[in-house]
Amino acid sequence: MKLGLREILFIAMLMAIPMAAWRLVFEPQNQRKAELVKQINARQERLGELNQAIVAMGDLRKEIESLEQAVKFFQSKLPNEKEIDKVLQEVWRLAEGNQLVAKSIRTLPPGTDKTTITESAEPHEQLIAMQLEGDFHGFYAFLQSLENQPRIMRIKKMTMEKLRGGPEGHVQAKFDMSIFFERSGEEEPCPTKSST
Repeated sequence: MKLGLREILFIAMLMAIPMAAWRLVFEPQNQRKAELVKQINARQERLGELNQAIVAMGDLRKEIESLEQAVKFFQSKLPNEKEIDKVLQEVWRLAEGNQLVAKSIRTLPPGTDKTTITESAEPHEQLIAMQLEGDFHGFYAFLQSLENQPRIMRIKKMTMEKLRGGPEGHVQAKFDMSIFFERSGEEEPCPTKSST
């Protein structure tokens, strides 16, 4: 078979058609498809991140609810400012109930202790200085009873020494205790000095 110019051109055209189709049709479609797959993957990643954020928000809501319940629980343990005298009477009765002699119980003014909560903070605390004498076991039982009280109290500093001239096992304890309370909101703010 003899190939002439016409046949060669015909074969060349036949070969050029698939190449042109590849170049003009299939290659742009493959590029478009690759671009779409890339966009889909990016959106799926964003959707995954959004799902994680939604799950985290649900966990945060649960955490916020549990913290709100904890705040309500602790607020229920805070006496009102007017009830501090009742708390002091409870402490006094606990001391007497454990055969301790209360030598002194007095309130300290705010700012006496560097760790006292400031006036603007909630909740507030009242510092109380106490001096008790009695049997060590009674004092230990007194501390346990304080710990089991429904009110929030904290002993900040304490010194204990053997009672001089007293029976064996008797101690003298001096300590500062904080009673936390809620302000009633009825008192007026303290007046400030004005410079003239």
